[in-house]
Amino acid sequence: MIQAEASQEGGCKENPENNPDCTTVYVGNLGHEVNRDELHRHFFNLGVGAIEEIRVQQDKGFGFVRYSNHGEAALAIQMANGLVIRGKPIKCSWGNKPTPPGTTSKPLPPPVAAPYQPAVAMPGVPQGFTAAELLAYQRQLAISQAAAGQIAGQHGLAGQVSAGLLAAGSQALYDGYPNQSSAQQLMYYN
Repeated sequence: MIQAEASQEGGCKENPENNPDCTTVYVGNLGHEVNRDELHRHFFNLGVGAIEEIRVQQDKGFGFVRYSNHGEAALAIQMANGLVIRGKPIKCSWGNKPTPPGTTSKPLPPPVAAPYQPAVAMPGVPQGFTAAELLAYQRQLAISQAAAGQIAGQHGLAGQVSAGLLAAGSQALYDGYPNQSSAQQLMYYN
């Protein structure tokens, strides 16, 4: 009995990665404008499992996302750590308190899409995303294309395949951005 009480006291502070009762993700470095619905959208889009609860302390810049099981929460921590939300990379770790055994709840319904709409439409720029989200997308796309080029190079296909992937990706990355020169495109891949 004493050991059980001690393990409950420690909660998710000690060895949370091996405690099946730890199902909550702490999300830090949130901008003060990030609300519950926005955090829900970002974590739902990870597609790692059933989200059961979302809490956000907007004035303090952090929140919590509770999943239905430990494995889903662990995957969410891995995938979301460093994700850029409104221009700030979030920091994910285990929440301090374990989900009490026997807690039953049902998953939250999918979030309602509420994309950002600028007051004036900008030609050539996709609508429904913030500038920070577009920059984060461009960065992730460039990284994944560079990695694809490295993988192709490791398999003896470096010549045509990686050059083709990078050239095609570079063009796709800058379509709709008329102020970008070809010299800037090559800068990312040399």
